[in-house]
Amino acid sequence: AFRDRFKRESLIAAQIEHPHVIPVHEAGEADGQLFIAMRLIDGVDLREVIRRNGRIEPRRAVRILSQVAAALDAAHARGLVHRDIKPGNVLIADEGGRDHAYLTDFGLSKQLGAESAMTATGTFVGTVDYIAPEQIQGLPLDARSDVYSLACLLYHALTGHVPFERDSDVAKIFAHMSEPPPPLGSLAPDVPPQLEDVLRRAM
Repeated sequence: AFRDRFKRESLIAAQIEHPHVIPVHEAGEADGQLFIAMRLIDGVDLREVIRRNGRIEPRRAVRILSQVAAALDAAHARGLVHRDIKPGNVLIADEGGRDHAYLTDFGLSKQLGAESAMTATGTFVGTVDYIAPEQIQGLPLDARSDVYSLACLLYHALTGHVPFERDSDVAKIFAHMSEPPPPLGSLAPDVPPQLEDVLRRAM
């Protein structure tokens, strides 16, 4: 199963040519070992950026998330849904003093309209803090599932906290399924009110 996923990820990543999708140069097998050769990104992931700063200033967060959204547009145009949007899958390079975001890890991607997000054992794939309700339910996924996860990522970047901080994964799942999007203002009072509207619509 791992080898199949690896090969699928390599093919999918290689299909997408976009300035905010990490380029794949070559993938294959050598002496029984699978390999994938990607561009080396001199930077950190978004998780580390948030950890260092506590939270990200709104203008910077919007610039970064806009780049990730553009990468997702390119994937969706090819009929792919990422299914695992999270800070660890967004790499940030410094290019001329400006953030350049790269979306990576298309290993959970699948063709839109394919089978559900459930695995053979009946569990879903994705990351609980950013997962869309329909993904939890094992329903068919489309680009809107990534939009929901991107909104969760926006919330995390702006506030330094995931949208639904709970003591267990079960409680987090319940919150994604049944609770409204949490307001940004209590944790990030400097966030423009328009971003509240963006968050509510996307989630």
